[in-house]
Amino acid sequence: MKTGILGGSFDPIHNGHLALAGEFTRRLSLDRLLLIPTLAPPHKSRPDMADAGHRLAMCRLAAERLERVTVSDIEIRRGSVSYTIKTLEQLREEYPDDELFLIVGADMFLSFKSWYRYRDILKMAVICAAPRQVEESEIKDQHSEFKAGYRTTLEKFASILKRDGGRCRIEDIPLTRVSSTEIRERYMNGETSGGLLPAEVDAYIRQNRLYGSFPLSDQPYIDAVRARNRPHRFFHSLCVAREAERLAAKYRANPEKARIAGLLHDITKDQSAELSAEKQLQLIQKFDILNDSDLTIYQTQSKLLHAPVGAACARQLFGITDPEILLPIRYHTTARAGMSLQEKILYLADFTSADRDYPDVDEMRRRTEISISGAMEYALAYTINELNEKNMTIHPDTLAAYAEVIK
Repeated sequence: MKTGILGGSFDPIHNGHLALAGEFTRRLSLDRLLLIPTLAPPHKSRPDMADAGHRLAMCRLAAERLERVTVSDIEIRRGSVSYTIKTLEQLREEYPDDELFLIVGADMFLSFKSWYRYRDILKMAVICAAPRQVEESEIKDQHSEFKAGYRTTLEKFASILKRDGGRCRIEDIPLTRVSSTEIRERYMNGETSGGLLPAEVDAYIRQNRLYGSFPLSDQPYIDAVRARNRPHRFFHSLCVAREAERLAAKYRANPEKARIAGLLHDITKDQSAELSAEKQLQLIQKFDILNDSDLTIYQTQSKLLHAPVGAACARQLFGITDPEILLPIRYHTTARAGMSLQEKILYLADFTSADRDYPDVDEMRRRTEISISGAMEYALAYTINELNEKNMTIHPDTLAAYAEVIK
């Protein structure tokens, strides 16, 4: 029997992996192909790699689409660095009469002579690769002497391996131009998967919040914030949402409400800069966000208007009436006396999100990890001092919040 082996971190597995598995299964007339997620790949381990259990589960969901393809947890069960030779030795014991075909990516194929015990691997399996679509300028320096195209590069390297006793198969397979790195970045940037992986895998990623992904139910909020803000503001909103959710879980508040408030807290900030204070106040009055005394204050401090306008926008666009979402948005700039835990969490998340880099941010983050009250006192004092230094008016709500917290 013929057994194919396709290993990798699969972080996450995507349509390119599946196309490669299906094509090699067909072209090599394999009886079975084993998808083998690594525990800890020796070539490209990352500290933020998804847990092995998650990667294994995603592979199993994806493999249901392909015939003669199954998933093996052989390397995860071994519990050590995933050296290919160890896997082949174990598979040789399980399938002593099988011919083994090791399928590798083109770049990994060209680095094959750096693999641990590569000569022993050549004795145990046929090495298979397909040229990916690249520009010649992408070819790594150590292979720059091969100028006749990427397939020729692979074939010439295969001839080098044959001198070491290797057997190689280079197949012209039309590869899907997608990478796991690109997919992870899409999730981190609040984008959809773009159909680059099976729907079942996308649902699993969102359900388990892998790669900084947001639930599918958050997509309308994400799309609205992206449409109304510049890229750096949009990215800030994603960072605040993630930090607010984390702090809510830490301090036993509602993580979902904190995340939604974080996504929407600056929804009109860039847009507000293009609207007159009068138009912003009209929107606020429509939803009774401010009382009459507040209106007078905000007429002279229009830069703070995006907070109450954001709360009004959340009601207008999405019908949100929950005060545990609206009030944090409403007071995320000024704070106030009598803040709820949800309000404090958003206020601090806005101070400590991953994109923040002001001088005291590390101290602010340290205090936030210790105590909500202590962090609020530090944050409010920081704000008041900064406004005093700039000779700017301090909002009465900010002074009231500070007076309350120092008691």
